[in-house]
Amino acid sequence: MDTTGGAVAEFASRLRRLRADAGSPTYRDMAASAMYSASVLSSAANGHRLPTLQVALAYVQACRGDREEWRRRWLVAAAGGGVPVVGPRPAVPAAESQGPGPGGPPKVVGGLPRPAQLPPRPHGFVGRSAELVRLAGPCSSPVVISGPVGVGKSELALRHAYDLSEQLVDGQLYADLGPLTETGYDVPGLIGGFLSALGVPPERIPAVPDQRAGLYRSLLSQRKLLVLLENVHCERQIRPLLGDSETSTTIVVSRTSLLGLQNVRRLRLEPLPRADSVELITRALPERAQADPAGADRLAQLCGDLPLALDIATRKLAARPDITLRLAVSRLDCPVTLLDWLAVGDLSMREALNSAHLELSDRASELLDLLAKRPESELRTEESIPAGSDDLIDELVDAGMLGAGLRPGSHRFDPLVRAFVSDRDPAHNLLPRRELPFPRMRPEPLTGGSAGRADQLSSGAA
Repeated sequence: MDTTGGAVAEFASRLRRLRADAGSPTYRDMAASAMYSASVLSSAANGHRLPTLQVALAYVQACRGDREEWRRRWLVAAAGGGVPVVGPRPAVPAAESQGPGPGGPPKVVGGLPRPAQLPPRPHGFVGRSAELVRLAGPCSSPVVISGPVGVGKSELALRHAYDLSEQLVDGQLYADLGPLTETGYDVPGLIGGFLSALGVPPERIPAVPDQRAGLYRSLLSQRKLLVLLENVHCERQIRPLLGDSETSTTIVVSRTSLLGLQNVRRLRLEPLPRADSVELITRALPERAQADPAGADRLAQLCGDLPLALDIATRKLAARPDITLRLAVSRLDCPVTLLDWLAVGDLSMREALNSAHLELSDRASELLDLLAKRPESELRTEESIPAGSDDLIDELVDAGMLGAGLRPGSHRFDPLVRAFVSDRDPAHNLLPRRELPFPRMRPEPLTGGSAGRADQLSSGAA
């Protein structure tokens, strides 16, 4: 035992007093609830070296102490101790390889990095200030961010996650659940991966799914974690992962509102305001957007003010500096042509719409085909939509196939969605990709009068 004084020795002395006040439980008994071995907990209180924050908080939890109070004490000791932080997790022989920064938690615990699984920060993020204010409000409930295809749900969720990450010092967990398959989604496997990332050794991960989920929710309640779950298809994919935690935050991204979940906050996104859409174009194509504001506005309109469509369009135009915005919008002023063109790498607006369409029921798909044949842009329930279709309309709205109209009780088709539905091949669900209006290999700029442009467009996209 170190009795020479100092911040680390004082911290260890306080830990020993806390254990005495709790009735001096054995370290073996403490290990059963702390998820750390008895030897790790014992070394935390010997005063030779500062334990990791996670080990210290596990020790405090086992002695029924105040975790937040002790977290602050640990930060003070870490800042004033000047001693390397050590404290391996159970069943992990490697010691700490890196100490904390001034006033911060360790980056490596027990030979494992603190989980930092978030995808890259969205640097081109534009707008959504009101939504970010709503998300930042004080609430410990999980939040569900929903909205139609391409509306920017993932970008908003990532922006919010990075805003919170500095406060949630125990790390970030991430999973893309994707669509359900015939065999379902392996929720126990996902939880097992999260537990491993949090330092739980394999032999301590329960085999029974309910017990595994219970252990995961226990860690959520005891640590400061951020969890981001993307592309959630239905409630049963994530219900076992949602717990009541005042210290951790879970963000769920889904096309639907997941109304079957209780005790969650919901935020549904709509397309960007036009000013934000034009700003997104201006950031990506500053010279062309400033030279042709009307062209930037028209491109935003053609893309339905959807961040995904705008992102693809600006990427492709950035790679073709010879194409002006005026020429681009003249070539793409046809929804079917634009839909074919909005694809780059593994991003495709048509395929994104197709993935949403595949999740529709047969009756909803039939109603969508029927509504797409109507010429009016705004569909009123009492005039254009068959009676008794309320549930099907809700399904189409949830899938992003219909949007809210300007008048109460009305709905509208986004031009890109109407083009997708009208152009869809029922036998194969997707038409073959046509030749695009801007050939990939073209050494000289595309020029010519309006008649010439029309000829090129018809020959390139017919």
